Amino acid sequence: MKNYKKLIDSWATTLAQPMQGNKEDNRAIMAYALHLVIFNIILTLSTLLTSIWLGVFATAAVALLASGSLRIFSGGYHCSSPVTCLLLTVSLFNIYGEGAVILTNYTKFYQVLGALIVIMWLALWFIIKNAPVETPNKPIREERKPGLKKKALMVWLFWTVILVILTVIDFNGYKQFILAIGLGIANQTFSISGWLKNKRKEV
Repeated sequence: MKNYKKLIDSWATTLAQPMQGNKEDNRAIMAYALHLVIFNIILTLSTLLTSIWLGVFATAAVALLASGSLRIFSGGYHCSSPVTCLLLTVSLFNIYGEGAVILTNYTKFYQVLGALIVIMWLALWFIIKNAPVETPNKPIREERKPGLKKKALMVWLFWTVILVILTVIDFNGYKQFILAIGLGIANQTFSISGWLKNKRKEV
């Protein structure tokens, strides 16, 4: 861990050198950005490699993409530690991937459509109401918030259009992916709902 921190600090110092402004502030920003990028690469690779091993790569990847693309702009709940985040992400998205495959055999058109309408409506509601959701260690400047909310709404619209297209073209043929997108969006909707934040306050 110490060697990892030293390596990050070294890279951050090098990258901060040509930047204008306070060198120490620039170094801290670059160190945080590098840590974030590296951690998210590890997170994604761990999730996808596990999904390959479990045989649910396609659906797990789609769920991760749907949730992750919305999370970039809407923010959301963060785990208390990187290890918890890693374990929870790998577990959840592989459960979603497996769930999409299993539910394909047990759900009918009207059931999937009803669930999607509820999920997408709730996602839209919480994006408008709460996004972008910030965390204590990652505050968002006020002037950036309207732009992030707008981009989150555009991502929501993108996935809504994709769901409509897949449903119209071949619902049964794309059913696994439709369910995977729905589960991914549901995951992020829960993350920005505020419920987890409120539960943490109650503990």
